[in-house]
Amino acid sequence: MNQQPFSNGSTCRTPILTRVAAGRAAVNGVTYQSDGVVALISDRASTLLTLASDFTQGRIVAMAPGLAASQTPESWTVVDAAPLRIEGWLGDFRIESTMTETNASHSLTADIIIDLSTHPLLARSVHPPGYLHTDASVMPSDLAAHASELVGTFEKPRYFAYTAEICAHEIAGQTGCTRCLDVCGADAIRSEGALIRVEPHLCQGCSACTLACPTGALSVAQPRRLELLERMNSVIDAREHPPSTLHVVAGGVRPGCDVSESLGLHAVLEVPVIAAFGEELWLAALARGVNRVVLSPEAGLPGDTRQLLDKRLAEIACITEAMGLGQDAISNSSDRHQHEPEPGIAMFHNVFNEPLVLSQDSRKRELLNAALRRWQEALTPGDRQPLELPVGSPIGGISVDLQACVMCSVCAHSCPTASIRYGENEHTARLELAEANCIQCGLCERLCPEDAITLQPRLASAAQRYRWQPLNEVALATCDACGSSHMPVTLLDSMIAKLASTTGAADIERQFRRCPACRHGQ
Repeated sequence: MNQQPFSNGSTCRTPILTRVAAGRAAVNGVTYQSDGVVALISDRASTLLTLASDFTQGRIVAMAPGLAASQTPESWTVVDAAPLRIEGWLGDFRIESTMTETNASHSLTADIIIDLSTHPLLARSVHPPGYLHTDASVMPSDLAAHASELVGTFEKPRYFAYTAEICAHEIAGQTGCTRCLDVCGADAIRSEGALIRVEPHLCQGCSACTLACPTGALSVAQPRRLELLERMNSVIDAREHPPSTLHVVAGGVRPGCDVSESLGLHAVLEVPVIAAFGEELWLAALARGVNRVVLSPEAGLPGDTRQLLDKRLAEIACITEAMGLGQDAISNSSDRHQHEPEPGIAMFHNVFNEPLVLSQDSRKRELLNAALRRWQEALTPGDRQPLELPVGSPIGGISVDLQACVMCSVCAHSCPTASIRYGENEHTARLELAEANCIQCGLCERLCPEDAITLQPRLASAAQRYRWQPLNEVALATCDACGSSHMPVTLLDSMIAKLASTTGAADIERQFRRCPACRHGQ
């Protein structure tokens, strides 16, 4: 079913819904069942009265403050109330309101909503199926015709996949990464304890969440990331030499005439939505010898997705410029200031000739690191000073205040990506960081009881990113009874200092200065 301009605001995929036989269960999709109950709502009764002659068939519920049954068709169910809140989707909408006379709360259900309020009650860039908001420029007859199409059983794909074990949303009651919640234009993502939940009936596949997710916990269900990588490799390998420019086009958008006249120097890769082709794939294209990646988003790209895309491009531009490739090595086709970058990585064609070697279960971060590592080692070999990145970048490390850190190891135990590790040998305790794994979620910074950790969004050299870097190292205290090592000296001193004013502090200190075996052996 083709969507009308007023039907769904910033729709990401067209068509969204496919009509199916009643009673057929969705295998890999999401099903909607609509019986055709239409709710006409507005903040002004006069607006709904203009629809009276066009909505005389079917089950109609009309809601507006001051609306009287005497003014409307007899078949209408009239509610004199101000609509306040809408939840749900096609076939399962719930409208909360306040009655005009009694000021009591009221709710009703409907399959389809036509919202003629001055400002839409659903202030989202991506509206759910079945929610129609329009203005006076659309004929009432068109609204009625479109509503009549939304009766029956419909199906759409389940656009996303969620891998809970690599989600960095929450640890130990502290909120970490919220990037997916911050960018979802459909309001389809909710926080549920340590994890997130995506409502598949609301998700419409704009894929902003997958572009924002630093670990790949949220990903596009079809085509999968590695499938897109394989498609990209096929496009590149179809030529004797890597194309100068890879145009990534979404939603049927085609590059301009200048591309078709480029004598084979440019290649085109089609993707369902532009956000599905994230920064890990941008870098993978550069790691195959492409000098430039140009992104052509689909028509009707939601504003918040466009902002996220621009933010990601700005972060990557900092890196490509530092590498000597210029700020436009990866760019948006709508950028009027585009120009061809310097030859950049052409001299490394032999290095970039082979596809990246990845396992079938590789995730987003592994692909990003593999591409970035190949690129860094070819262009900037050696151990160089880190490049500072904008705040919020998912690439970076941490710094530890050695005067404040007591080596409690809370950061290591709370890190959702195992970027921090704590270990002890015979005489010392050591805290280390694997910077390539760090997604800058901030959990370590927030959970540190001594406020000793600061995030550092940056790109370190390959030599630094892919080795365990020392963050802190201190001696272990020895047991007063048996002489064995048992805890970092700094942690012991901190615990004793905090107990100084406690009743019986001397006895407690005596216990702390013994190892667990001697302490419990008494």
